[in-house]
Amino acid sequence: MMAANDSWIVISGAGGALGRALVSHFAAKGPVLALDRHFDAEAPPPQAVRRTLDLADEAEVRQALAEAIPASASIALLVNAVGLIWNEPTLALKGARLHTHDLKSWRDVIEANLTAPFVVATQVAARMVRRGGGAIVNFSSIASEGNPGQAAYSAAKAGIEGLTRTMAIELGPLGVRVNALALGFIDVATTREAVAEERLQGYVKKTPIGRLGQREDVINAIEFFASNTFANGTIVKLDGGLRL
Repeated sequence: MMAANDSWIVISGAGGALGRALVSHFAAKGPVLALDRHFDAEAPPPQAVRRTLDLADEAEVRQALAEAIPASASIALLVNAVGLIWNEPTLALKGARLHTHDLKSWRDVIEANLTAPFVVATQVAARMVRRGGGAIVNFSSIASEGNPGQAAYSAAKAGIEGLTRTMAIELGPLGVRVNALALGFIDVATTREAVAEERLQGYVKKTPIGRLGQREDVINAIEFFASNTFANGTIVKLDGGLRL
């Protein structure tokens, strides 16, 4: 049973493979609001509440927060795990023709990876400020440094890191800390769907610790940001040393 004064955790992108793992982990500790466009048929943990919505729609996000979380309850943590991996270069030579990046795809990727996290973060931060503060962890990627074939995705993730630092400066005085994880290759279904196995193993060989990241690695990093009250505006690269 969830009490009106419980401290909540909000997870966006909660319907994905990594998002589901985060919901299961944090729901064992207290109430969780899981947000995403789609969820599978599997029932959520008892302490988790799901809302299906457009994460880039400010009104829908505000309504979901109002309906799920009592006004008297605080939000201790937001994990902004929403995102969309997309592989498409800026320009591509196909036969004799030069193709430019599809503009609709560009807009969709920017909306999923930058606009949606911005909308969720601002709406949750407003609730946090009114109830004494909290912590936000945004998901970036090592692609934020630039990655061939991922023009829109790289641009969006670089934007997330700029947004994280700006929000950290603006919200820190109001009691809200904002940090980000720049993820490398995490061993979940979305990674294996986006990256061919041979290529993935090539990245493993280049990684000093010789393995893919695991869900637990991400959870441990989030727990650090949630508990360390001096961490603010920090971007932690979680890639096993791949980009060293």
